[in-house]
Amino acid sequence: MKIVKIFRNDELARKYAPVLLQKSEVKPNPEELLYRMTRKDGNLLIAYHVVWPYEKAEGNGFYSLLNKIFYTGIFKFQRIIYGPKDVEAIELKIDEKSGKILGIKYETAIEKKGKIIHVPVIKEFDKPLDPPLFFEVVTWNHLFRYVENGKSSDANVYKLEPKYFEERLWKYYRMTKKYKHFLSRDRAHFDWERI
Repeated sequence: MKIVKIFRNDELARKYAPVLLQKSEVKPNPEELLYRMTRKDGNLLIAYHVVWPYEKAEGNGFYSLLNKIFYTGIFKFQRIIYGPKDVEAIELKIDEKSGKILGIKYETAIEKKGKIIHVPVIKEFDKPLDPPLFFEVVTWNHLFRYVENGKSSDANVYKLEPKYFEERLWKYYRMTKKYKHFLSRDRAHFDWERI
């Protein structure tokens, strides 16, 4: 088993920190940006974790009603299943020699019959990019869409200062669970982040 070393570099984290675009109807505002990084196959990998104080189901329909009652509302199963607040993840793959961004990983969403389906996205760029990259928050549960030109006409712009995602916070947010079942699931993260 290959051992991955997680390390801290605040300067690099600031340089590559994603810019978030979030329309005013998506609540609440993001409050924190945490990061972890490692090296793999000559590339730098940085995982950015965006933290919101909570998530709250929006919309109408049967699924939205159930969601509001059980998941984000009265019974707050979201906190029981995952942990405090809402934490989502974006990974950047960077060529260390050129400093160019080669690819990204994140979760986006599609809606089917009023239900939001999580869809993993892995995108390699034909032409490596310079930072920063822009991601729009597209759903009430804070999933992303990569915005190529960084423009969204009526979205608020958030440039959060990244902080190192130390082990104490990793445990506080209950990012990974020893035992997984219906009421205990891992949060959005990348396998190499586990220490």
